[in-house]
Amino acid sequence: MPLGSDESIFSNPDSLEPDFVPKLLPFRENEQKEIALALEPLLSGISGRNLFIYGKTGIGKSHAVLRVLEDFSEQGLICVFVNCWVNSDSQAILAEIARKLAVIGEPNIQRIKSKLNVPCALAFDEIDHAKDLDFLYALSEEIKVKSIIAISNKREFLASLDDRIRSRLMLKQIEFRDYKEDEMAAILAERRKYAFYEETWHKDAIALLEEKTIEKKDIRFGLALMKHAGLNAEREASRVVFRKHVALALDKVH
Repeated sequence: MPLGSDESIFSNPDSLEPDFVPKLLPFRENEQKEIALALEPLLSGISGRNLFIYGKTGIGKSHAVLRVLEDFSEQGLICVFVNCWVNSDSQAILAEIARKLAVIGEPNIQRIKSKLNVPCALAFDEIDHAKDLDFLYALSEEIKVKSIIAISNKREFLASLDDRIRSRLMLKQIEFRDYKEDEMAAILAERRKYAFYEETWHKDAIALLEEKTIEKKDIRFGLALMKHAGLNAEREASRVVFRKHVALALDKVH
């Protein structure tokens, strides 16, 4: 029986979006523990460790940091996460911090400082895309009780830091290793359970999805491929995602 116009094979399509953070991050428990230990002193009113987190694209760096920050936010810690690709210069980055802190008036460092007179964690994703690092110097100087987390795909970014910033931050490095093939397959399987109703994926479609994701070594690629394959199936009113739907989706996902 074809899929009805008011029916869907997706149970939770939002779980395939790039900004969706699952409650469980399999195979990143050790990295999350390291991040949490670095922030723990903040709960006692003492500055935590500053971190430089690096690893390839699509291996869980941002999600791991977001999950830890969410846990600490629930304990009352002020946590701010900024994407430096979206907000790429110091003015834009400070404006985004100010927005998240509900700062009234011009988003300058002094107004931000007035909001951050308590312990806080500040995370900067894709920091290698920042056009300048004046914001980092200002925050390291002006905010007293804090942890700063810099996230990058490029290990060499740390070496490019100005000596005055590097010496102030003393960043501890945490490397996110590549996922193993069986780990990538397990992550995709778990996300299918989030996103689709049961028995909506044919085994051959799963095999191709896993093959192409492992080939790219990028979970985000795999999730996008999964989403578009599901949409292809629905366009054909199919209740099952078949291999052809994944193959067709490959033309849209790069």
